[in-house]
Amino acid sequence: QHKHLAQNLTKLAEFSGIEGHNQRIVFRGGENGAPQAMWENPTVKNEIKKNLNDGNVDVVILICCSKELIESRGQSDQAIVEIIEFALSKNKETRFGLAMPWIDFPNNYKDVNDHRSFTDVGYLAYKEFAKNLSKQFNGLDIFTFYHGAAVYELREMFENGSLQDIKSLIGPKRNSIFTDEKGHAGDIASDTGSLIWLKAIYDINLMDIPKIEKYESDIREIATRVLRLYS
Repeated sequence: QHKHLAQNLTKLAEFSGIEGHNQRIVFRGGENGAPQAMWENPTVKNEIKKNLNDGNVDVVILICCSKELIESRGQSDQAIVEIIEFALSKNKETRFGLAMPWIDFPNNYKDVNDHRSFTDVGYLAYKEFAKNLSKQFNGLDIFTFYHGAAVYELREMFENGSLQDIKSLIGPKRNSIFTDEKGHAGDIASDTGSLIWLKAIYDINLMDIPKIEKYESDIREIATRVLRLYS
C-alpha cells in the first residue's frame, strides 16, 4: 500500500515546484516490506544495494516495522543499522527517514480511535528509536514521519460526517478511504499521505503549494493539522 505513496511523490513534487526530484523504489508487499524482512531476503538485499551503489541516493526512506523492532519494543533493529551503514559507505551525506504507516484491515476496528491506538503509541517509541540511532551514528540526520496519521485523520473526519469527498470507508478509490479489506489507500488517503512524505523530505510549508482541486476538502490543511499533532 505504500508503494503508491512513493510513486505519487514524483507527481506531487513536480506539482509543488520542486525541481530535480527523482526516486528509486524497492518494494515488497505487507510485512515483507519491513526493513528486516527485506534485508534478510538475498534478492531484495541485492536490489537495495544495487540502488545505493552509485552514491546518488541522498535520502533513504524505510517503512516500519521490523519484527526485531517490535519484539524489542523499539530498542533495536539491526537491519536498519546495516542499511544505514551501507548507504553511508556509498554517500556519507545520506539522510534517513523512518515512516510510520497505518494498520491494515481497517474493518477489524470499530472506529478510528480503536484503529490508531497501536501505531499512536508505537510512533512515540519510533521517534525515540530514531533519536538513539542518530546518536549512535554521531548525530546523523534521521527523521521520522507518520503518514498513517493522515489516513486516520481522514477516517475520523469521515466518521463524524465532515469529509464530503468520501462515501464509504471501503469501496471505489475515488470516493472511499480504502479500496479493499486489506486497507490499501483510496485516492484521498494516498494523496494526503504523500503530502506528509513531501513535508518530511523537503520541509516545505504545505500551504505554499497550490490547492489540490481534485477534492472539495483541502487536503493540505488536513495534512498540516496532522503534522502539528505529531511534530
